Amino acid sequence: MDSQDTRTYTIKEVSEQIQVPPRTIRQWEKDMDGLLVIPRTKQGARFYTEYEIDLLITIKQMREENLGKELIRGLLERHIQQLAAESATELIEIGTNTETVDVERKENGHGETPDFTEFFNTLEAYKDNLLIEVKKEIRHGIRKEVMDDVKKEISKASLHTVKALSDSIYKSAEKTKEDIQELASKIDKASEQTSKSIEVSSNETYEQIFSLSRRITEASEASSEEFKTLVHYISKATEVTNNEISTLVDTLNEDREYYIETINQERQQYRAEIKKREEIFQDLVNSFRKAAVAEQRRPKKWWRFWEK
Repeated sequence: MDSQDTRTYTIKEVSEQIQVPPRTIRQWEKDMDGLLVIPRTKQGARFYTEYEIDLLITIKQMREENLGKELIRGLLERHIQQLAAESATELIEIGTNTETVDVERKENGHGETPDFTEFFNTLEAYKDNLLIEVKKEIRHGIRKEVMDDVKKEISKASLHTVKALSDSIYKSAEKTKEDIQELASKIDKASEQTSKSIEVSSNETYEQIFSLSRRITEASEASSEEFKTLVHYISKATEVTNNEISTLVDTLNEDREYYIETINQERQQYRAEIKKREEIFQDLVNSFRKAAVAEQRRPKKWWRFWEK
């Protein structure tokens, strides 16, 4: 295909086309260094053709099958060889067709009669059959080699995985056994130390309880004596207080009687003074009334009228 007719794509367009992030495409380019060669422009920008896109799709399919990096490299190398073989076969076919056309043109140009038409037809059919057989053999051989390699890699990987898993399980079991023994030893030591600590603590606790009980007994006896002394003191204080209260009550009664008698005397004195003042006031009122009556009985002179 002519380079002028080859369409190119940017990494963003390829990412959208194969549904893979650009970062992953760049990582695949690093992982498949030497096999996946991405062309670049003079400015250093990547561009992709259908050939690179086909390789990326192949890598994506193998990645989806969870194949290892080295296995993917081997399969990709076989795939590239297959594409190269198919391209070589196509070039041979194109070259053969071109030579056939040239021979026919030369024969027709010399004015020969087409006596070799059947021969060329037979040759063309033989060529087609040969190309088909070659393609089949190449594809079958490559596919068989690829399948054999895949089976070998899977067998090796499975054997390696089983062996590694067995070793890991064995080592883990041995390690677990050692850990359990060590843990059991630590538990025994801890139990022994705990028993000793409990025994020592029990003895110390018993001594402390006995000492505390003795102190409580002594404190109870001392408190009893102090309580008796306090009760006796309170009894005496109560008697003294009762005597003082009786004396105070008697004094209050005497004072009360004296105050009542004094108040009664003052009340009688006030009543006598009030009665005396009422009598004086009554005499004054009577005198005023008598004077008023005498004034009314006195005859009025006629000129007194004008003086009003």
